[in-house]
Amino acid sequence: MGPNVNSDAPEFSIRESSLGNMAFVARAGRLIEFDISRKTEYEIRKQLVARYPDATMSDKNFRMIYLLLDRYLRGQKVEFHIDVDLSGQREFTRNILTELRKVPYGQVISYGGLARNAGYRNSARAAGQACGKNPIPIIIPCHRVINKDGSIGGFGMGSNFKKRLLAIEGIVFNKAAVRSFTGSR
Repeated sequence: MGPNVNSDAPEFSIRESSLGNMAFVARAGRLIEFDISRKTEYEIRKQLVARYPDATMSDKNFRMIYLLLDRYLRGQKVEFHIDVDLSGQREFTRNILTELRKVPYGQVISYGGLARNAGYRNSARAAGQACGKNPIPIIIPCHRVINKDGSIGGFGMGSNFKKRLLAIEGIVFNKAAVRSFTGSR
């Protein structure tokens, strides 16, 4: 991926969006981190270089992600078929996040339903904690997970941000309007 001598060296990119500055980090062609922040590009770059000292900045390998996120933010239905690397996560978290990628655009699932679909009965709270460790929000759609009673649930970027993402997908958040995804693919 890119001109790095060390093909395992991470690459990163920072892009402005309607949600804030988006920062992407990939290693060997696979996305390992995505964040949205109101911080300046300089502040974000400084943090990324501190965490990934051997990283290089490059927009070239992130063009497809930019395109898909731009379409998504304009309200178009998008399937994020992006290679991700969750190897830095514990097995339980990897399994939950992998299962989470199966929740379709415009639908939601409860934390308990997500845990069950991943093979972990009675692990709703742990599934919520795994969602909180999601290093690649939107692409791994943790915003699509809600409480079993239909309330919004937690979200690292705040409940208003979560509601905004759900609204992009056509879900105006209130208990009566929420459709549930219960499939166990």
